[in-house]
Amino acid sequence: MNRLQRRWVIAIAGSLAVVVGFFYIGRMRSHIDNQTPRLVPLASELEGTRGVYLYFGTPGADSLSPEYRDVVVKDRPQDQVRSIYRELLAGPSKEHTALFPDGTELLEAYWTDKGTLYLDWNRTLTQGFRGGSAREHALIASIVRTAGENLPGVERVMILVEGEPVETIGGHFDVLSPLQVQEWR
Repeated sequence: MNRLQRRWVIAIAGSLAVVVGFFYIGRMRSHIDNQTPRLVPLASELEGTRGVYLYFGTPGADSLSPEYRDVVVKDRPQDQVRSIYRELLAGPSKEHTALFPDGTELLEAYWTDKGTLYLDWNRTLTQGFRGGSAREHALIASIVRTAGENLPGVERVMILVEGEPVETIGGHFDVLSPLQVQEWR
């Protein structure tokens, strides 16, 4: 075999090796892809998270301070409201003060197309409340500001207890009618 023939044989063999190599690598990659376990997204990736501002009491509970949190959001507006208020009920970080009585629960939440958000709490909200007018004002403002800050379209908040309107939470402020968000900012 002369020199020219050897070069052709080497070139053809090299080309054949490259083609076989690509074919082999492609088959292996396909095999590996089929063997790799699929990752299941976390609930937060499926539903999504959203940053919200929750309002808690300052030390002494006579004024409010916002605290940023990420909450899981869902498709239905009622579920978003529940997620936000569940986080508010979970309490503040160490530099803020909890305003809700222990054991308070949000039973139901819905709002009308006219901009009124109805929040139905268990009886603990009123029966477990301990505090004066400053604390009651801070609690009401926390409820209303949290809605106004995080729920576009909410103009008023109606506080219910066990499905019924209540005159007051702690005896100092009238909550019998819907509260205007703008008045509680």
